[in-house]
Amino acid sequence: MALIRFFPALILFLAACAPRPAPPEATLLGADLLGLELSPEPTLVLGLRVAFQNPNPFPLPLAAFGTRLRVGEVAVPVEVNLPPGRREETLTVRLTPRQALATGRALLSREGVEVVLEGSTLGQNLTFFRTRLAFPLEPVRVRRAGVNVFLENPNPLPLRVEGRLVLLGQSFRVEADLPARGEGRLQVVGFRPGLERGTARLELTLQVPGFLQTSLVLSL
Repeated sequence: MALIRFFPALILFLAACAPRPAPPEATLLGADLLGLELSPEPTLVLGLRVAFQNPNPFPLPLAAFGTRLRVGEVAVPVEVNLPPGRREETLTVRLTPRQALATGRALLSREGVEVVLEGSTLGQNLTFFRTRLAFPLEPVRVRRAGVNVFLENPNPLPLRVEGRLVLLGQSFRVEADLPARGEGRLQVVGFRPGLERGTARLELTLQVPGFLQTSLVLSL
């Protein structure tokens, strides 16, 4: 009977003597807007490149520290198993208008959003890094070739363009779908040959479908 009582006490003693895992370190190396998915709903895809350093001589599951990546109003659990030493990972966050409209809009503005990698251990809160990220939309550039007008999109996201062409006192509806970091021809509704030599301007609305729209005036 005494021997039976001894084993639970021994197990508790060994557990108390076992070294507690040291928390890892993490450094944000960079971030990219990986794109905009349109189906089944508009989704901004953000990728963060993170360098982790596991100081322990054994693999370390980040889930043991309740590690999560918080981007604005969105929190994503990080369930990476770190080997000893250094390891780089790309952490992906997906933002939809239904769940994170405010975060998506702020990310596409100069204000940006707060990004935090955090966790906890033994009642202690951990902050691995805290920063702000912003990917403000750059204006499109216009190129005119005879009767054709081309728009170049320098952004890593596709854009929907609508508006009007004002030419010689007349107004024509225009539209275009611009690929990410690409060029598209502006469709002009009702345009007639012979007007292409006049001074004109474009009054446009640029849309990141589901998230943001902004106005722009370009001279031709």
